[in-house]
Amino acid sequence: MNVNGVLRVSRRRNFRNERLSSQVARQIEEMISGEFPPGSRLPRQQDLEERFRVSRIVIREAMKMLEDRGVVEVQAGRGTTVIAPTPERVTSSLLRLLRGNGPPKMEEMEQLLEIREALEESAAVLACTRANAEDISRIEAALHSMQTAKGSMGVYAADLRFHVAITQAAGNRFFGMVLEPLAEVFLKQIKLTDRVKIGIKEHARIFDAIRRRDTVEARVAVRSLLNSTRLDVKRATLGPRKNRSRKITK
Repeated sequence: MNVNGVLRVSRRRNFRNERLSSQVARQIEEMISGEFPPGSRLPRQQDLEERFRVSRIVIREAMKMLEDRGVVEVQAGRGTTVIAPTPERVTSSLLRLLRGNGPPKMEEMEQLLEIREALEESAAVLACTRANAEDISRIEAALHSMQTAKGSMGVYAADLRFHVAITQAAGNRFFGMVLEPLAEVFLKQIKLTDRVKIGIKEHARIFDAIRRRDTVEARVAVRSLLNSTRLDVKRATLGPRKNRSRKITK
């Protein structure tokens, strides 16, 4: 890149290279944040080709990446418009980021677990004080689905709904934006274990604490659940797959 911020690219390079498209997408995203507020239109494709000194193919691939991330909307004949971020788009983008490079390594999972632990404890404590009757019913329904689901897929789906319901009960939409994709990544990783301990009793303990408005017990219960999650993740990431059968312990 030169001093004027132009991305230098060799003309002999293969413009279908994904890495190059990713670089251009990142540069366009930086350009958007500094120059183009939501609702504004981006320069024409030809102008972007000249600005970043890349081919039409690279610009199209970069725009497709940004459209997938919910950054822009491309409409034939109308150009490209910058889109305002929404909770759904942020959640979707974070999930793509967490999944982007395949299963995270153990060190990365440990770091993600630290974030999840801090946020889930806070969400559970807030749910103790803010949850209304509808919130309590939603959490209880998810727990009941976990207890009665047939097969691991049903249990996993109910598990994710359980955590989402708690973030909703916390009354802070930003918890859900971050915790939902984090919880999904951990559940997918734990599926790799040969014997899955989903911790239904520990989930029930969290629900009971929230129902009784016991903030101390809610925090302790979340820590207990995530300690079990940590062991399951280690088994999924590091342990040998000796037994291919899965067991749901309740």
